[in-house]
Amino acid sequence: DDSEWLEEAYVTYVAGSKDSKYEWQATNLVRSISLFSTRPVVVMVFGTNFVPPLQWRELPNVIVYRMLPIASTLSFNFNKIRAMVGVRAVSGIQLDTDQIIFNGMDEVFNSTRREVTARYPWPMLPVHWMSRDAYRGNPYPAYAFTLYREKHTMRWNHAHPTWSYFALPFLSDLLLERYIARDGGSFNAWRLQDASSIGLLALLKAGETSQVARDVRYRGWMIEDEDMLNVNLWRDGADKAWCKFDLEPSLFLQRYGLDKKIYADPQWYPDGVPLLFLSSHNTKNFESTDWLLALLARCSKVPKRLRCPGRNQNDLDICKAGSAHEREARQSPAEYGSEACCCVEPRWSSPVFWHGVWYSSLQEVPLVSPSAGSSGKSRRCVMP
Repeated sequence: DDSEWLEEAYVTYVAGSKDSKYEWQATNLVRSISLFSTRPVVVMVFGTNFVPPLQWRELPNVIVYRMLPIASTLSFNFNKIRAMVGVRAVSGIQLDTDQIIFNGMDEVFNSTRREVTARYPWPMLPVHWMSRDAYRGNPYPAYAFTLYREKHTMRWNHAHPTWSYFALPFLSDLLLERYIARDGGSFNAWRLQDASSIGLLALLKAGETSQVARDVRYRGWMIEDEDMLNVNLWRDGADKAWCKFDLEPSLFLQRYGLDKKIYADPQWYPDGVPLLFLSSHNTKNFESTDWLLALLARCSKVPKRLRCPGRNQNDLDICKAGSAHEREARQSPAEYGSEACCCVEPRWSSPVFWHGVWYSSLQEVPLVSPSAGSSGKSRRCVMP
């Protein structure tokens, strides 16, 4: 096959000087993909300062592209959209450099092809841990998003999109709109809502008759990629979001001690957000992430001999990287795993948590949580 397109690819983007924190973050990311995936990872480098570390050459699935830097008047994070468009992947999963993946993340490629289609041509994002709706009792009122007053079709989502090539018109229009907004102007945007009835290919063939003139001026919700992704999806009426697969590192180490209604809000997720232990986000600290990655690799196959305490003991000293107990336990490598792997129990065998219940596969998770009783509502997020 002479095509330059990749069938499936993880994509990240980076810039900066040698030995910067972004280089170290990206190194943990590509290591995790080499450990837990068979798919390639494309590292899109922006500018000329960043030099890929020599040790990346030993990782068989790392591909490095280089692009010119974005206009200085735009947030660097819009390079995320440029990378998604420029990578030429049939289906892709975008990861920030401060992420790592775990077992099962590759399943999201198939799920993306299932969900992002000719009749649903929009990328899908995982639901954010924080609701940004302005409601009474919101624990994070300072982050309430009030810059877009029209209908919100989903809760605020996290800017870690997955997409298939059917979403490229949406991504291209978003990027073009942001560029034009610097000085103001207009352009013809694809009326993607029509794809639900006629399909994207027919819409594109129709040309200008399937476009709408859009006057553009800068608005507050254009400041970052995450804001524009959310608003542009709401504006188009898109309503699909992934259940949360980009979790804080600490959630991997709390054993059974998770809040039954974690990340709940009254409108979208009153029974809490389903957590999928497929990847971790906010892995900015290299040393602690390196330790977590080593632990996940060691425990990715269920250890044969575990010495785990009861389910009610969730604050274990060995789960605290660098603690006196953890350092002492390292002196006995043969026994270390049988104790340390208890930290991620039961995530290696039950990767989904929702409303107090652990599920052994993504396919087992019901639409309505059985533990919520008659008051339970259908989950709003899509299970990969």
